[in-house]
Amino acid sequence: MPYVKIRPICLKDLPQIEEIELSSFPDPYPQLLFETLAAHSPETFLVAVEEERIVGYVSAMKEKQRAIHIASIAVHPSYRRRNIARRLMTTLLKTLKGMKVSSVKLEVRSSNIAAKRFYETLGFTHSKTVKGYYEDGEDAVVMELAPQ
Repeated sequence: MPYVKIRPICLKDLPQIEEIELSSFPDPYPQLLFETLAAHSPETFLVAVEEERIVGYVSAMKEKQRAIHIASIAVHPSYRRRNIARRLMTTLLKTLKGMKVSSVKLEVRSSNIAAKRFYETLGFTHSKTVKGYYEDGEDAVVMELAPQ
C-alpha cells in the first residue's frame, strides 16, 4: 500500500478536491468556496496525497480572533477506512495548536452517526443542534473542541 502524505493545498489540487466533494456530499460546496479557502487559509487547508493523487482533504477557516471553523472534510470513496480522515484531522489540530487557537467547531448531519463518533474520538463534543441547517431540511449537530 503506497504512503499517504499530508500537506498544505496547492491551487492545482482544486479539480481533484472538487471531485472528492461531489462524490461525498448530497449538497456539495461550490468550487469557488474551495478557491477562496485555498487563497485565504492555505495553512488550514490540508490534502492527503498518494502518488500525486489527492485522496482526501480538510478545510478550515478563521471565524473569530482565535476560533476556527472546519468547513469540510472528505476522503475519496475508494480510500475510506484507511485512517486518512484521522490523519488529516490530527495534523490540522496540531497546526491549530501551534496557532494558539482557542476553539474549533464544525457541523455534521444529525443522521451521520459514524462521523459524530469519529469527531468524539478526537475530543469534540456536541454543543448545539441547528434545525433545518442542510438544504434538504436535515438538522446539523454543532460540535466543538478546545485544543489542548
